[in-house]
Amino acid sequence: MLQKTATLYRNAYGGISREIWLLAFVMFINRSGTMVIPFMSVYLTQALHFSLPNAGLVVSCAGAGGILGTYFGGKLTDKVGHYYVQFGSLALGGMMFFVLMQMHTLPTLCATTFCLSLVGEAFRPANSTSIAFYSTPENRTRSYAINRLAINLGWAIGPALGGFFATIGYKYLFIADGITNISAALVLVLLLKNRNKVHASEGNTDAVITLPQSAFRDGIYMRFLVFTILFAIGFMQFFSIVPVFWKTQLHVSEFHIGLLLGANGLLVALFEMILIYNIEPLRPKLTFISWGILFCGFSYLLFIVFQGFVWILPFAVVTITISEMLAMPFMNSFSIERSTPQTRGQYSALYSMCYSIAQVAAPVLGGQIAAAYGYYVLWGVIIGFMLVAFVGFRWVKFLTEK
Repeated sequence: MLQKTATLYRNAYGGISREIWLLAFVMFINRSGTMVIPFMSVYLTQALHFSLPNAGLVVSCAGAGGILGTYFGGKLTDKVGHYYVQFGSLALGGMMFFVLMQMHTLPTLCATTFCLSLVGEAFRPANSTSIAFYSTPENRTRSYAINRLAINLGWAIGPALGGFFATIGYKYLFIADGITNISAALVLVLLLKNRNKVHASEGNTDAVITLPQSAFRDGIYMRFLVFTILFAIGFMQFFSIVPVFWKTQLHVSEFHIGLLLGANGLLVALFEMILIYNIEPLRPKLTFISWGILFCGFSYLLFIVFQGFVWILPFAVVTITISEMLAMPFMNSFSIERSTPQTRGQYSALYSMCYSIAQVAAPVLGGQIAAAYGYYVLWGVIIGFMLVAFVGFRWVKFLTEK
């Protein structure tokens, strides 16, 4: 049994280039300091005594900055290359955390959070383009999964440590995030050879010539992005509004909130690559995406069916994790497959912008609905979003098969 398991893991992780592993290592260092975002709403409401709608406004400013940062990050990636954009985003973003730590009023927090996200989110399209550059069509989904593995290993560490630091002082969350960002930038420079002089079109020749030369003229992709936004709005509630619900309604401590959120990253790290390796050949990517949407809705349904029961929280974490493992790697891979080497920055930027848009909409929508009608109405709204997204992705699948 142990030998079979070892062989399965070896096969799942085999055939990946050194550069992909180095990019994953950079991502791991960066995400190991992920402490501010998971606790931002709790920090604002508990330490600075902001109302939930105002806390949602600050978090939404991060999303607004992320929209612009992602867009310009994609433009810069096509102009100067993925290497320099990744380094600049990590280094400057790290410095911005130390600035954000000093802000305590609503206007300054909104402005600084916007600027931090503007710089930090430029990393997304550059990183996605870099992975496409160093991977092959055969291992591309797994290459993105390895990057997500690094994200989730870091996520397993960051929020858990963040819960500990929050009990001592929230300022340590900002310090840790800043240090890890800057450290990741240094590792990128020291270990990953700059192949920026080689344009992505020279490094990859797998593009399908018949694909549109602009994402904005790709009708199937535009529909895909709309339903991705709906999914992202629902998914992000779990890491913005849900922790506040756990704290205020179920009286879960910051430490245990950190452990629950960290468990999500640990589960993804342990099982996502094996899952993708075994199921990818069985169905089209959009089928797995659709299944992931349903699991997202089911995680919120658990809160409604088992109101007030703390023991249901680990099960909710497991279902949202299954949703993530089924949907996100295949979304990323599908997005790249719709592009050509010359348009990958644009396609990557638009896909990343879906999550930035959701970051704006999710806390505002969630905060306003929860404040006006209660958390359980909010969970019902999210379930409705997931049903619409499920039907939408099935429609996109139908269009791709015509």
